[in-house]
Amino acid sequence: MIPVPGRLAHGAPAAAALAVLLAAGGFVASPNPGKLVDEAARSMQKARETGDPTWYLHARAAVEQALAVDPSDYGALRARAWVLLGLHEFADARAAAERALAIEPNDFMNWANLTDALVELGDYPRAIDAADRLAELRPGVVAYTRVAGLQALRGDRASAIATLELAVAAAEQGTPEGLAWTLVHLGHEHLALGDADAAARAYERALAVVPDYHLALTGLGRARAAQGRLGEAITLTARAAERVPSPALYGTLGDLYDAAGDPAEAERHWELVRVMERLAAAQGATYGREVALFLADHDREPAEALRLARIEAGRRNDVYTDDVLAWALAKNDRPVQAMRAAHRALRLGTEDAAFHYHAGMIAQALGQSRSAARHLGRALALDPAFDVRQGPIARAALDALEGQRLARADHRDVR
Repeated sequence: MIPVPGRLAHGAPAAAALAVLLAAGGFVASPNPGKLVDEAARSMQKARETGDPTWYLHARAAVEQALAVDPSDYGALRARAWVLLGLHEFADARAAAERALAIEPNDFMNWANLTDALVELGDYPRAIDAADRLAELRPGVVAYTRVAGLQALRGDRASAIATLELAVAAAEQGTPEGLAWTLVHLGHEHLALGDADAAARAYERALAVVPDYHLALTGLGRARAAQGRLGEAITLTARAAERVPSPALYGTLGDLYDAAGDPAEAERHWELVRVMERLAAAQGATYGREVALFLADHDREPAEALRLARIEAGRRNDVYTDDVLAWALAKNDRPVQAMRAAHRALRLGTEDAAFHYHAGMIAQALGQSRSAARHLGRALALDPAFDVRQGPIARAALDALEGQRLARADHRDVR
C-alpha cells in the first residue's frame, strides 16, 4: 500500500492530545515553531519505528502548538497533513495538504501527503495525478514507493516490484530504517504474488539492516508460514508482537498456533485482540478495520465486525475498506450488499488473494457457482498460502464447487 506511517485508526480527540503528551513527559513546550515542527517529525518517525500510536499524539500536540504560536508558519502547515495521515483523519489531511500546496506548489512533500490522503479516500484518479507530479518534482524513494503502491492497486504488481527495486537502490543512500521499510514493502509485493522465497529474502535483508525491525519480523513470519515452517513463523511473529503489540499480530499468532495444533494458545491470543480494542476504545481510539477483519475471519461478533467496518467506511473509501466491509456484510447474512461492496473492492483490478477469496465466498452464498469458482481459483492462483486460516477454507470451497460441477456433468451423461 501507499506508505502512510502506521496502519491503525487512531482518533483521540485533539483537545486531549497535548494533555496526553505532557503527561507522558516526552515533550518540552517551546515558543519556536521550527523546533516544534522538528519535534513533530521526530515523533512521527518514532511512530513508524515502534508502532506506538501515542507518538502520533505527540506529533499532533507539537504541530498544534506551533500553529498556535504562528498560524501562518509554513513548516507547521505542511507537517499538519502528515500528522493527520498518521491519525487516519484523511479528509482533514487532504485539506491540509491542499492548503500547503496553495502556498508552495513545488514542494514535493505536499504532493506526497496529498497522494496518500487521496489513496485512502479512494480518489484514485487524482492520486495518480498527484503521484506523477511528485515523481516529476523529486524522483526517489518518496515518489517511487507511492508510484509502486498505485501500480499494485491497479493490478500491476510486477511493475510495482520493479519500481520498489528502484526505491531500494535509492534508499541505500538514506537512513537504515528507511531502507528496511522499503525492503519490507518489496517483500509484501513478492508475497502477494505467492513468491514466499523472494519475499523472505527481502525481509531478511531488512532485518540485516535493522535487527528486530517489527515490520520485517512480521513479514518474515508470514513468509515462513507460507513455506510451511510454522514453528519459525510463530517465533518471528511473537518477537514482532513483543516489540509492537497489535490486534493483527495477536490474531495472526492465534491462527498460527491453531494451525500448529495448539487451540488453547490460539484462543488466548485471539482474546487479546478484543482486549486491545477495548483498551483503545477507552482512550478514544480504535483499531477499527483490522479488528473488523479479525472478527469476520473468525466468525465472532458479526454485528460488531459490521459496526467497525461501517465506521471505517465513513472515514475512507479505499478498496481495502470496501473489502473488509464486504466480508463483514457477508458474515451478517447480507450477501447482496456484500457482493456490491466486493465489486467496489475489485474496481481497480487489484490482484489481492483475499479480495478474490471474499468475492468467491460471497458468490457461493448467492448460488453463483461459476463466479465463485473463478474468484476462488484466482485467489489460490495468486497465492495458495495467502492466509494460514482462510487459505484452507478457500481450497475446500473450490474443491466442493468442482465436485458439484462434475456431479452435474455425470448426471447429464447418464441422462
